[in-house]
Amino acid sequence: MHEVQCRLCKKRFDTETEETVLIGKKSYYHKECYDMWINQKNKPGATLDTDFWKEALIDYLYRDVGMPRMNFMKIDNQWKNFIKKDNNMTPKGIYFAIRYFYEVKKGNIEKAQGGIGIVPSIYKESAQYWTELESRKAGTLEAIIEQINSRKQREVKTITKKESPKKPKTKWSLDEI
Repeated sequence: MHEVQCRLCKKRFDTETEETVLIGKKSYYHKECYDMWINQKNKPGATLDTDFWKEALIDYLYRDVGMPRMNFMKIDNQWKNFIKKDNNMTPKGIYFAIRYFYEVKKGNIEKAQGGIGIVPSIYKESAQYWTELESRKAGTLEAIIEQINSRKQREVKTITKKESPKKPKTKWSLDEI
């Protein structure tokens, strides 16, 4: 039995008995929850809330950047600290700051140490970059959001646990020695 918590519905389930989608090493989703999330974000006029941008960020870091040791607790804590009212950062801005750091600035993945701590130091610079890019080429940000939504076409890794044959344990007696 391998019991985990779904990142979307927050319910616990057994990966050996239910279909599972795995993003990263420890980010589990019910197959139905993941499919529902993908369908909702692909609807025209879908509200792109905080959870959408957070999941899109995790998906981007895992699939596109290939972050080797993602620390989900660290990312979650940093995310919460960044979107506090006194920081004036938005979920969408955080997502685009990370994209700016890795795609434009060619940031070092290893120095990230599994987190997104670079965001405060590049947030304004990235906002300026995306604003200039959008003014030069209208629709760039919408194209990126459409790209996020097109993730539905990407292959999803579904895990089904196979029973491994149990080997008999060898019993040794000290009397035999």
